[in-house]
Amino acid sequence: MTQQTSDNPTSTRRPTPKELRLSLFLPIAITLAVWVVGAIILVIVPLQFNLILGLLVGLSLVIYLVYWTRKARRALQVTAVLFAIPALAGITWGMIQGSLTYTFAGLAVTFVLLLGQRLLNTPFSYRAAYRHFVNGRNDLALDLISRSIAARPDFWESYQLRALLHLMNLNFYHAEQDARAALARKPNAHPVYNTLGQIYLAQNRFADAVDAYTAALELAPDYALYNFHLGLSQYRLGQYRAAAEALAAATQGTMPLLEHDLQASYYLGRSLEALGETAVAQEAFTLMTKFREGLAPLRRNLEQQPDYPHVALQLADIADMKARLAQQEDEESNE
Repeated sequence: MTQQTSDNPTSTRRPTPKELRLSLFLPIAITLAVWVVGAIILVIVPLQFNLILGLLVGLSLVIYLVYWTRKARRALQVTAVLFAIPALAGITWGMIQGSLTYTFAGLAVTFVLLLGQRLLNTPFSYRAAYRHFVNGRNDLALDLISRSIAARPDFWESYQLRALLHLMNLNFYHAEQDARAALARKPNAHPVYNTLGQIYLAQNRFADAVDAYTAALELAPDYALYNFHLGLSQYRLGQYRAAAEALAAATQGTMPLLEHDLQASYYLGRSLEALGETAVAQEAFTLMTKFREGLAPLRRNLEQQPDYPHVALQLADIADMKARLAQQEDEESNE
């Protein structure tokens, strides 16, 4: 398993069609407007072209930044504008002087400010807890992350990490509560929906897992791993058509591990088999052979997992995967 509170874990705000159109056309419109005004400036006051156009570009970027952060918290909006000032100033002065040196310098200052803000904003106890978590020292990590939450109850990543630690301890109730606490503080954090989905998958709560991964994909539609877990949850529920669609999408994307590609191809084949589409299912099983090297690490990983209810189902599927891979290899050798 892999990896979080709002009362409704699937409540996410979809962008409206108007917002989507604005996100696409507003930058284009601003660019065209700058070019048109630039052409007018070149005709009217050619000697001041660089100065006026540079100032115009800088002002346009500030307006765009303010508009795009208009729905953020006031503190975040002010911080975003302040941090962007060096970059905007560098771009503007670079255009006026006709030199990229100022542009790169401004961008570098903004990058350093952002990096420093991130480092200072992340609690030290969270970083220490995360290191212990990565190294398998879960008891130490749990103690540290609980202290981090007590000191900084607004930091959503701490709740996410503690949810994972509770999950590994088979403490499903507190894992879900911490995941929901993370979502209450960061409703659009798709990794938290992934964590919530893993909590549900671990317990064989497949309908809840479908809701969690549907929400994750609304926020991050290009994540192949979310499509895989959504398809797996739907497969367990017997929703084979929906599972096949999600798993097919997963096979078209990039997944973090070979084991995920192996499983996505396998469950896609099984879903298509259940739909009676045997010829297409066979294509999926043929695709599975490309990832046969993922079978052994997948088994090792599952055998090292805590005693989640879902692990038993996955181990049973591994036996079938092994048999199908052997059959595919026999067919290849006979051709």
